[in-house]
Amino acid sequence: MKNVRLSLTVKALVYKQIDGLLAKNPSQGYFLNITKREKKRSTPANSVYQSWYGPISDHLAMTIPEATRYVKLTFGLPILFSNKDFGFVIRDGMESNGFFDFNYERQLELMDKIPVTRLFTTPMHNKLRDDLQYFFGQQGLALEYEK
Repeated sequence: MKNVRLSLTVKALVYKQIDGLLAKNPSQGYFLNITKREKKRSTPANSVYQSWYGPISDHLAMTIPEATRYVKLTFGLPILFSNKDFGFVIRDGMESNGFFDFNYERQLELMDKIPVTRLFTTPMHNKLRDDLQYFFGQQGLALEYEK
């Protein structure tokens, strides 16, 4: 377990991971380092793909909030879960709260309450932008960076 983002919402999951680690090797000693997380990205990291929500919502015949939820669920969560440092903690937390048992509509509704892209690193934001451009480009919607 390395570089896990610690917050009140994931504290219990981190404790669970620590307990599991200690249970596997009770005689093994470990170090635990907690450091303040500095802000990793700026608002412009969001502004590029957020400007795409209008064209995406038009393309999908959705409102902008619906398109935002769709992008977070369909593209954002898989990127978040793939993070080797903290993705498993977030996925385990969502699984323990029954998220994956909910129907698709309920999962979309919950996207308003679940932080996804705000947890992204710069490479994760880059992947989201690339994935959106590729996916919608295949459907004939060109998502371009503003000049």
